[in-house]
Amino acid sequence: MKQIFYLFIAIFLFSLPQKGFSVQLSEDAEISVLTCGKSELIHAIYGHTAIRVNDQRRRFDVVFNYGVFNFSAPNFVYRFAKGRTDYLLAPERYSDFYEGYKKRGRSITEQVLNLNHSEKQRLLDFLIENAQPENREYRYNFFYDNCATRVRDVIENQIDGTIIFPKDSGQNLTFRKLVTAYQKILPWTNFGIQLTLGTPADKIASTYEEMFLPDYLMKHFADAKIRMGDETKPLVKETNLIYEVSDKKKGGINLLSPFVVLSICLLIVFYYTYRQLSQQEINFLLDYILLFVTGLIGLVTLWFVTFSEHPAMHPNYNMWWAVPTNLFFMGFWLVKKWRPLLKWYWQALSVWLILFFAFNYMIPQAFHIGFYLIALMMLTRSLFQSFRLFREKRQ
Repeated sequence: MKQIFYLFIAIFLFSLPQKGFSVQLSEDAEISVLTCGKSELIHAIYGHTAIRVNDQRRRFDVVFNYGVFNFSAPNFVYRFAKGRTDYLLAPERYSDFYEGYKKRGRSITEQVLNLNHSEKQRLLDFLIENAQPENREYRYNFFYDNCATRVRDVIENQIDGTIIFPKDSGQNLTFRKLVTAYQKILPWTNFGIQLTLGTPADKIASTYEEMFLPDYLMKHFADAKIRMGDETKPLVKETNLIYEVSDKKKGGINLLSPFVVLSICLLIVFYYTYRQLSQQEINFLLDYILLFVTGLIGLVTLWFVTFSEHPAMHPNYNMWWAVPTNLFFMGFWLVKKWRPLLKWYWQALSVWLILFFAFNYMIPQAFHIGFYLIALMMLTRSLFQSFRLFREKRQ
């Protein structure tokens, strides 16, 4: 199906008028912004935005979509993590766009823009030119340059006058809180994303910046005005609910959520630590698991901070509780003859994690509650080992 989809895009692109030509819109033509509902697919949990050009007299009804990417492209996952993902503008017939979203159970809302004929023509000419093979790709940036912000910017740049967005209509929330509201439907995906997002995600998004999310673009477009000299008019002249989907809200507690799973793990750590303490057992299995997990998380975070070009990923203070050196320490601790030289690490790790719990409120970064649970597990074990080694020294 993917191959058929991209073949259709290629055929449609070649069918578009080439340079020097354009589709001449009639006076009845309309240009609108389409906002599509979210789904539980990772790339669709935030919804989607596209531009529709509809001229029934010319039998031209096309959707211009800035959200197309090729997941099967070589090294896609690596390039995405690296921040080098290229998206492209792809046109498709409105009927196919509609059927596709309807089939996937995603709502479609249309906002017809209040533009004059010359603005509509200019906007279409730009979209056709921008959809040419040499122009259609752009470097994707989730917060600042995506399918929604592209639509906003194109419309702003191709119309007469200035679009005025109400300054006080924003939510006054950070980027992190804005995306978390959507990511909650995939708890473990949200957990992983929170690991990679650094302090830039805790910046409060302005009304203008909120429009990286399709729902907020639709909301602020509805309130926006076009100012030309002393005159103003609404940006949106008509809103149509083209396809409605009932919002399916899942109730109750998700027993497989990070909070529940990690809370159970923490209780297990408490139990086995207490048992080892009371029975004076020596067993490092639990320590190896926690050192490996926290060390691996720390190394992955360090890679994103060091090599990723995503601006929201650095600095990242998750390395305060997910210490990368834990992974190396685990390897060294496996060798018994080296243990006497490495006893100090347990004490240093304990102090480091105590400082994290004591002063994390001063860090300009929010932490997922699951991170505190993992850090508390590691702190419990490091304190236990420090106490055990201290007791052995006293004996």
